[in-house]
Amino acid sequence: MKNLGIYLLAIGTFLTGTSEMVVTGIVNMIANDLEITISLAGQMVTAFSLSFAIGTPIIVSMTSRLERKKVLLSSLGVFLIGNLVSFFSSSFAILLGARVILGTSAGVFIVVAMSVASRLVASDKIGNAISTVSLGFGTSLVLGVPLGAVLSEWLGWRYIFVFLAILSFLIMIPLARIIPSLEGENAIPLSLQLSIIKNRKILSGLFIFFS
Repeated sequence: MKNLGIYLLAIGTFLTGTSEMVVTGIVNMIANDLEITISLAGQMVTAFSLSFAIGTPIIVSMTSRLERKKVLLSSLGVFLIGNLVSFFSSSFAILLGARVILGTSAGVFIVVAMSVASRLVASDKIGNAISTVSLGFGTSLVLGVPLGAVLSEWLGWRYIFVFLAILSFLIMIPLARIIPSLEGENAIPLSLQLSIIKNRKILSGLFIFFS
């Protein structure tokens, strides 16, 4: 059952990863439908990424003492709502707001999923558990984005968010039953989290992505 829980967490990270990058494959459809420029529509990726990067550490720190299962399911529930808002959005402003919701909730889910996965297995299998969950996010770039583009071509770009919402709901049910109650942990101050950028090796590694 524990292994099943890890696979469900991997599916969750697959869904959250797909929600981030799928826009790159359907940006033309969104721009045409909302009658905006492609460059403006592309800002939805930026909104997601900034929300992910800024909102995640703040929310994770604020909820660190809370029971992990509740935080995990709550973040997935907010992610589900963000996808529904995306589907029903009637303007670019609403869709951009939905991207903020998706970015923050996706980031919190992924971080908590990693933590939960590491506590479901023996200490010598933590690496495998975390890599399995991480594989879900990586797979979303390879499979989620092209599948989302095909689905959007077939049914329309809004329906990819419906499918993400439905799949999120479907994994919430078994996750609620399989994942045990796990106590929260002491909060790590945001200042301490940011202190890692003082490490030259980490900083140089981050700059690779800007080159």
